[in-house]
Order: sequence, then C-alpha cells, then structure tokens
Amino acid sequence: MWGAHGLLAGALPGWRARPGQQALADAVREAIEHRGILLAEAGTGTGKTLAYLVPALLHGERVIVSTATRALQDQLYRKDLPLACQALGLQVRSTVLKGRANYVCHYRLKRAQQDGLLDSRRAVQELRQVARFAAASPDGDLSGLAGLDENSPVLPLVTSTRDNCLGSECPDFRACFVMKARREALASDVVVVNHHLFFADLALRGDGVAELLPAATTVVLDEAHQLADIGAQFLGSAVGTAQAQELARDAQACGLQHARGLADWPMLAAALTKAARDLRLCAAGEAAGPGEARGRGGASPRPGPARLDWAQAQALPGWGEALRTWQGQLEALLGALLHVEEAAPEFTRLAERCREQQRLLATWQLGPHDAVGEASSAGEPAASGAADSVRWLDVATHHLRLLSTPLGIGPAFSALLAERAQAWVLVSATLTLDGSFRYARARLGLGDSSAAVQPLDDAQAPRLRELRVPSPFDYAAQTRLLVPLRGFRPADPEHSTRVAELAARLVASNPGGSFVLTTTLRAMGRIAARLRELLPPGRTVLEQGSEPKAVLLQRFAADPRAVLVGSHSFWEGVDFPGEQLTLVVIDKLPFAPPDDPLVAARLARLEAAGRSGFMDYSLPQAALALQQGAGRLVRGEDDWGVLAVCDQRLAATGWGRRLLGSLPPFGRVESVEQAEAFLRERAPSQRGPAADD
Repeated sequence: MWGAHGLLAGALPGWRARPGQQALADAVREAIEHRGILLAEAGTGTGKTLAYLVPALLHGERVIVSTATRALQDQLYRKDLPLACQALGLQVRSTVLKGRANYVCHYRLKRAQQDGLLDSRRAVQELRQVARFAAASPDGDLSGLAGLDENSPVLPLVTSTRDNCLGSECPDFRACFVMKARREALASDVVVVNHHLFFADLALRGDGVAELLPAATTVVLDEAHQLADIGAQFLGSAVGTAQAQELARDAQACGLQHARGLADWPMLAAALTKAARDLRLCAAGEAAGPGEARGRGGASPRPGPARLDWAQAQALPGWGEALRTWQGQLEALLGALLHVEEAAPEFTRLAERCREQQRLLATWQLGPHDAVGEASSAGEPAASGAADSVRWLDVATHHLRLLSTPLGIGPAFSALLAERAQAWVLVSATLTLDGSFRYARARLGLGDSSAAVQPLDDAQAPRLRELRVPSPFDYAAQTRLLVPLRGFRPADPEHSTRVAELAARLVASNPGGSFVLTTTLRAMGRIAARLRELLPPGRTVLEQGSEPKAVLLQRFAADPRAVLVGSHSFWEGVDFPGEQLTLVVIDKLPFAPPDDPLVAARLARLEAAGRSGFMDYSLPQAALALQQGAGRLVRGEDDWGVLAVCDQRLAATGWGRRLLGSLPPFGRVESVEQAEAFLRERAPSQRGPAADD
C-alpha cells in the first residue's frame, strides 16, 4: 500500500524516518492487517511511539494503548497523540482512562467536608483545594491539580475504590467523573490506559478496559517489559490494614449520618482500626529484617519494608491471635451494619466489604497447601494452588498487606490473546537477552513451553512475530562505560562507601547532572550521606524519600549540576536529555534478593523442574533491570555521558559478561581517570571549568 519506502515515508511526505522506526511501523501495520501478535524491542531513540501510532491511526478503527505509568499516559495523550494526528491530518476522538483513585468522587468529597475528621490545618487546606478543583475541572482528573502531594491523607477521602463505590445507588452518579471518563472511552477512537488499570479491570471483569477490549481492533502494550510483574499484582488477591482502616472510617461516617444512636459507631470503628494496627505491630520487628529495604529487584522503596512468606508470618509472636481479633471485629461491625441495612444503600455496600475482608483473611490464613481450588478474586477457580501462587506478607511503615500472587501470568495472558481476534503489539526498549526474546515469551506465555508456562495453542503460533530494532545512537562515540576491575565486591561491608567515593570523583569532573542508582534503600542512604561529606557545600545532593518524587525531579531539572541518589523509582521512566544528565553511577548489579518470597518461590519452581533458577530467572531479570538503569543516560542524538557500574563481577565472570553484552555498545574505559578525562573533554570550556575547586 505504501510502496517500497515503507509506511512512514508514504503517510508522512518529507518525514525522515530512521531505518529502525520505519521497520517497526511496517511490522505494526502487518500485525494490524493480519490480526497478529508483534513482540518488538525498539532501542532508545527509535521513535517507537510514532512508529505504532501512525499505522494504528491510519487503520481507522478503535485502538487501545496501554503504558506503564500515569505520567506516560499523560505524555501520550497530551503530546504524542496530538502530534501524530496533526502530522497525518486526522481528526480522531481520543480519551485517557485511569483508575478510580485518579478522579475526584463528588459523594466522598461532600462527606469529607461534612465529617470534619481532618486533624491538621494543611489537610483542611488541601481539602478546600480539591473542592475548588472539582467545581472547575471538566474531568476531575487529579493530575491536573498542581501542588497536591501524591501521598496526601486527603486523597483517600475524596476518591473512590471498587470497594466503596456505590455505583448506580450513588446520589452523584450522573455527575460521576469516573463514569464520564468511561462513557467517553466507549465513544472514542483511541483510548490511552495504563497497565495497572488494564490488569485490574481484566482480573475483576469490571466495566472499563474489559468492556473496551472486544471492540478494539488494535491493542498496543507499550513498556511491555513491565507486563509480567504488574499483571501478577492484579491476578492474585490482597487484603490489608489500610482497607480495614478505610472500612472503619467509612462505617463510622455513614453510621453517624444515617443511623446515629443505633450502634456505637465510633467504638466499632476504633476497635477495627486497633485490630488492624495490632496485626501490623506483630510484624513490626521484621520490618528491618530479612526483607531489608530494597529498591530495584526487591521490595518497594519505602522506609523499613519487609517481605515475609506464609510460614514466617505464622511464626510471628501473637500473629494468630491478632488475626482472629481482626476477624472478630469485622464480625462485630458486620452485625451492626446488617441491623441498619435498610437505612441507606451505603450500609449494604459496607456489609459486602466486611464479608470480602473476612473471606480474604480466612483464605490467606488457610495456607498455601490448604487453598487448592479456591476461588480467585475474579470468581474463577485457582489453577493449582501452591504450585502456581505464593502467599506472602508485605510489611510497610504504616500498613501491612496479605497477598496471594501467581508465580507467572503466562496462562492468563496467553489465554487473553488467544481469545481476542485483534492485533496485539507488545513493544519496549528492553525485551531481549543475548538478542533473544525467549525470556520475554516465557514470562508472557507466548509459545515457549520450556518455561513451565502454558503457551499459545499451535493454531495461534503463526500469529506471533518478533522484531528487534537497535538504537540509532552512536554509543561508542557518545558514551563511556567504566567497570572497576577490583575493589568493588558488593558483599564487602565498605562497598557503599567506595561507591560514594568513586561517584564523588566523577561528579567533580562532570559538567552536567548526575544520577546514583542503588539496589537497596540502605545503600542509598549511606551513599547520599557520604556524598554530602565529600562534595563541596554548593553541590546539591538530592535523596529519594526526602521529598515527593515529582518535587525531587523538578529540583534536579532546575539545578544543572545536581546529584540525585535514588533506588527503584528512578531506574526507569525518568528522562533528562542533554547535559541535564551526563553521569549515571550504579552501585551493583540489580539481582532480585533470593530471600524475597516471590523470588524464592519462582526459583524453587524452576529448580524443581530441573532448570537453573539463576540462569533462567535471576540473570535475565538483572539484565533487563540493568538495561533500564543504563538507559537513563542517553535519550537523544546529542546526549553523551559516563555510565559507571560499581560491581567487578560484570567484567570478571562469564555470566557478568552476558549482562555486559545485553547493554548498548558503550565505549569502554579501564580507569576512573579515563572516565574523568572524558567528562572534562566534553565540558564546554568556554563556560568555565568543569571540576569543582
């Protein structure tokens, strides 16, 4: 249709597409025309967004684009999609669809204003801010409200969840921002969602993405390297102390409003809140234990988290009694709610939430070997109990969650693709190891039966095509990679100190911004503290957790020579082009900790099948994570910089050299002095000396 020059050249006269971008666009077009599955790795700088948007838009039927984060959603919706439509001269109706927690709930906002339960002046001010926003906003999307902290205690009070939404019984149903967004999505040609919403909706068969899928001709899953991990979160089940506290708060507010005097609502709410808090305190001593605060490859980047498996949870002093107390307080609250159920529709929904929490708690406590065949949160039988899922405990600073997580999403994901006669485009900058898609296919159930997952049926196999498009950047000229050959063993107690000292030397020679990426929160704190000691007072050192992420990124962008020390949150999805970021230091290879319950269960399953957990899981995971971290350095044709990986295993072991081979072809240096020289040579001398005095 577009001739020998390919789709982009034919659709966009005068457009100078890179060869890889052209190849990707043609492959996407082919997948759309044949209702196929495309698994594509497009290196940084390929221009993958335009490469999939152009053929999808030209096809003229409904498209769903899912990406990893809400920030990427907004970029697609507000920037990339309008530019593509303008270039093609198309009028396309589009919408962005997010989870409930992103929209103001009119009903809960009004109740929060009436309850007067806020305990600080700042919270009261934020509530007023949300109220003004809701009155003026056409869509109620809180991303449009500047200055509101993403961790604000007001947010749970003014947004809804699947648990507490009243649905059509809500007095504000007609004005509901969530329903408005869904109506617009159903009427749109292009719908932009995120992976969290995609899987959450599919798992619960809600009326959002699951309703849109049958009518879409093309589904694009961008940032596809995150699909397996995000999908596992939503294809399992979870119940936590935050849910109990929210239930208690809602029950008290509703009881005092509609059934005052018919039960001691404050006492019931306080008792349930205390029971949940007491269970959290049972695990508090483990918060700095085996699951020590981890970043990339470990637990989420929160102060003092721990991950315990089911058996470790049972061994906690007082665990069983605390769990029974929680169940007992749920039963007491349920009795009170049923007694007044006729007073308001909310009481029925609150009673359902009580029962659901009771069911999830009881099911989790049964243990992995007693729960074979239990019903999942989607109302469907679990596959095979302990062999396919792991029960574990996530202990955070203020909350605790009891989770049951599938060890893989292959069966569910491959079944989804097989049952929908539409095009599926899975694309990311990091999907291969040693040039092969084998590991990505295995995790997603796409035709690799050796990975102990259910592959697509043979009849579906011809629909799958793989494409690998390298980055167009000249890494050999633009970058240098430093891997110290000695003195940097991660097991060394002084490793973090040595990383900080090496980073300080490179930072002193660096004319631009610097990232120091760590694999644990403990190392992050030590390195940040040591850098503040080593660098001159005027050199800004920003540390993850000291301020909201958005604020840290703004401060980093505003300071041309800032140093940001961060863990998991900053390994991917963060872009600073040009001299905003010219140095990335990684403290050690990002292996997932083997004592993490999910990791341990996955390794055990592979070993039981006669395979190597290290080679078939740990190494590929580390390779993909390392690629993401390294990918922060070069984002454009004119970008340049130094990547330092402070782990001598990368160059000294056979498996390390495999990881090294998974990186772009960086120019190599053998010493810190050579890396410093490269940084100084790149510094524009006419703007002053590069190094700190």
